Amino acid sequence: MRVTIWGPLAYHRDVATILERENPVAFRSLYPTVPTGELEQVLLRQTYRVDPVAHAEVHAAVQRAADALGVVLPIEIYVDERGQGSAAELVFVPDRAVLVLSGGTLNLLDTEELCAVAGHELAHHVLWTADDGRYLAAARLLDAAESDARSPSEYLETARRYRLATELVADRGGMLACGSLTTTVSGLVKVVTGLAKVDSAAYLRQAAEVDYSVPSSGSTHPETVLRAWALQEWAERGPGADAMVAAALGPQLDLAVLDVLGQDRLAEVTRSLVWMLVADDAVRSEEALDLARRFGVVVGGTPVITDMPTALGAETRTYLAAVLLDFATADDEGGADDLGAVLALARRVGLGDELLTMIGAELDLGDRAMARVMASADAPRAVR
Repeated sequence: MRVTIWGPLAYHRDVATILERENPVAFRSLYPTVPTGELEQVLLRQTYRVDPVAHAEVHAAVQRAADALGVVLPIEIYVDERGQGSAAELVFVPDRAVLVLSGGTLNLLDTEELCAVAGHELAHHVLWTADDGRYLAAARLLDAAESDARSPSEYLETARRYRLATELVADRGGMLACGSLTTTVSGLVKVVTGLAKVDSAAYLRQAAEVDYSVPSSGSTHPETVLRAWALQEWAERGPGADAMVAAALGPQLDLAVLDVLGQDRLAEVTRSLVWMLVADDAVRSEEALDLARRFGVVVGGTPVITDMPTALGAETRTYLAAVLLDFATADDEGGADDLGAVLALARRVGLGDELLTMIGAELDLGDRAMARVMASADAPRAVR
């Protein structure tokens, strides 16, 4: 099977769009630039340069990967004198492809696996130069955010997921380079483990047994088994696997672990919930309508989304219930009718239990008052 799927994930595109929108000046300043001659001196001092004549097979394998990925730049290959074990790295410069390997890597891999590993590294270069370098600018901005103690938590989580997504894209480049899922997996596992012999088919069976509803906890790379699973999903499903793979990188709409995409999505969900309150006439007071406007909801307007997501974390559900309670109690004169109307909507969107818990914790209602709220919630009402 010849694999042809490659390119940035939707995650890269969406994150870059948000970061550029929120940090336009900083974002533009982080686009790729050609470095000074300092890099060359470091490489000459600390590596063995792999000569294309003396090491023709190595260069031929790397060139095959470059051809598959459309890389037409000069390629330089070095072996790090300080490196222990097996490792491969792209040292990014815009005008050429610089690969630094460990001696262990070259000794472990056959030429097909080397092509796959080189494809992985060259895919980093293709990604960083795609769309005039905007994905590299996003990565650099997120790296800078991680070193700043003032950075909000959603930027830190985005930095983590962005790195994981980048490694998966590079893995996909490796599979495109060699044209084989099993070769890509064997090269990947050899580099990660240092094993000289790997049964990639057995490892893919192992990967199929993992529960990927529990997202990756990796900080720089996804777990190797997740990488193998993602490659198999892409090999079998093509772009249809993108959403499933993206979900394995981190929890979706979990208030405790939001990235910038989740933050934007949660804002949309919140506004749509508020819109439902207004559209259902669940809130009628001027105080509640004014609160809806402060959420950015135009009374009589159109919702961003019409259905509430089902996969919501516990903290997110509690937060949305708190929003509902704010509207139910916006008017001091509203009483049981407003609470009942909001509770009816909460039940319809799957937040009834959370709102009832919050009513019990936040409001000092007696049994009679609570009975009136429940009766109001159960009463038939027209929905506009």
